[in-house]
Amino acid sequence: MGIQYFYNFRINEIDDTDLNSDILSAVRKSYFSDFQRIRDKITYDSEGVSLLYDYCIERDRPLQWSVKQPNGTVVQEVMPSDGGKYYICFYHEDQLFKRLLFSKFHTLLKAEYMDENGAVSRSIEPRRIQGGLCLLYKDNAQPEPVALYAAPEVLEKPVREELSASFTDYTAVASTNDGVVWFLSDAQLSHYREFVDLVRNGLAQTIDKSYVDDNAPLYEKINVKDFNIKRNLSASLDIADAKPFAAPAVPKEPIEDIDLKGNSFNEEPDTADFDDFRTEKPTEDQPEKGAEPDKQIMADGAVYSYYGELDDHDNRSGYGRTVTDLGRTAYEGTYYNDKRTGKGAYYYMDGTLCYSGDWSENVRHGVGVGISAKDGSMHIGKWVNNKPEGNGVRVAADGSVKFVCKELSDGSTALMNYLDNDTVVITNYDKNGNRLSEKIISLTNE
Repeated sequence: MGIQYFYNFRINEIDDTDLNSDILSAVRKSYFSDFQRIRDKITYDSEGVSLLYDYCIERDRPLQWSVKQPNGTVVQEVMPSDGGKYYICFYHEDQLFKRLLFSKFHTLLKAEYMDENGAVSRSIEPRRIQGGLCLLYKDNAQPEPVALYAAPEVLEKPVREELSASFTDYTAVASTNDGVVWFLSDAQLSHYREFVDLVRNGLAQTIDKSYVDDNAPLYEKINVKDFNIKRNLSASLDIADAKPFAAPAVPKEPIEDIDLKGNSFNEEPDTADFDDFRTEKPTEDQPEKGAEPDKQIMADGAVYSYYGELDDHDNRSGYGRTVTDLGRTAYEGTYYNDKRTGKGAYYYMDGTLCYSGDWSENVRHGVGVGISAKDGSMHIGKWVNNKPEGNGVRVAADGSVKFVCKELSDGSTALMNYLDNDTVVITNYDKNGNRLSEKIISLTNE
């Protein structure tokens, strides 16, 4: 998903806040999940001290936030700023130690740390640069600000554990919608990558042990959610429950919302097929602009036109194409009894291909190619009930192979995960998706 919201910051050298158990982060994460009002009073034990939290966060209202010790000493409180902005102030031994600046929409703008005189000595704030995200770190002891970048994700559990235990050369930490993330300078990033490579190379020579305690399902590991059409409804089309459309074009009565169902795909077409699907110029199978459709349907408040074969009950059956009012293809392929069944190609709302392959009653079922709306990666292989399952290959948008999944004759599955440093993690799962064993192989040393 990537980082969209920051919940809290800390500078590594001077702040020991545990962002994994931070109440402020938890409350803000809950609010940004659905933007619903949150009001509560709780008591939380922190380092042997009971703290009373009293807070309320809601749209278009200033944040209410107060944290006190049992004796009434204020530990955290809200202070207003200009333009509807506000600070949350953090106190240590009755002295202002840190403050977080928020917009009137509750987005985190900056973290500032104070010296013994109450002046700002260090600060960090999010910045967008060349389409990417960084934190701008300022330290009065340094002549220039420094850009900090998020630490690259490490997929292997043993490597992550070693990093967490041993690597300390990072400047700041942020709790985000993407979890707790380290931020490092260019020099620290170089050190980080060297450290990761050393750990991987060492583990490649020694790791060959069971991880039977990790019972997470196999397909949770391969990011099935990336290819969940329902998860990306804002970018996709689904006319699974399309209804026949009848005049008048603007109905007198409100149209009931259509309940969206799951979708499916078709086997990989050749390059020519892809090109035909992307063009809007008429072909023998594509109607001229203004041509009378064989059927009009309404779904989700929009009118779609269908050009193709119909059965005796006026249902889409056989080969056809359903297009939007802008002339973009929603689906082209075979239907049966008004449902996508057989082989066909399905498109996102912007006209880009979503899936091409086998379908069964409007769900992807069989062999097909899915393209993620999230990152442009492709999954080529077997699909079951709308999800990648069994034999398959995941390819990143740049063409690099991310993993190969192979079903073995005994019912188990081998997952070969290709990392960016020419290392492969081979994991074996039983038929229920539980991890049996894992080992890491360096391709450069083979």
